Amino acid sequence: MARYEARIKDQHRREYPELKWNAWYEVKPLWPGMRKRTTNLSGERLARLKTAHDFIMVRAAHLEFRELGSTQQAEAS
Repeated sequence: MARYEARIKDQHRREYPELKWNAWYEVKPLWPGMRKRTTNLSGERLARLKTAHDFIMVRAAHLEFRELGSTQQAEAS
């Protein structure tokens, strides 16, 4: 199963002052083995990000994603 990282899109960085706007955070499932996307009561997709001290739930539309390790592969070639 692919692992992903995400960071806050520039236009949404003020909504999440606890996150560094230019840092990439590992995306974690709500619980081990979860493979489906999570939504809130409004039907918006959510992502759970691992921070240095805890986890935070963020609307997926406010994030840009990349596959974990994709930057190392691009730099090697």
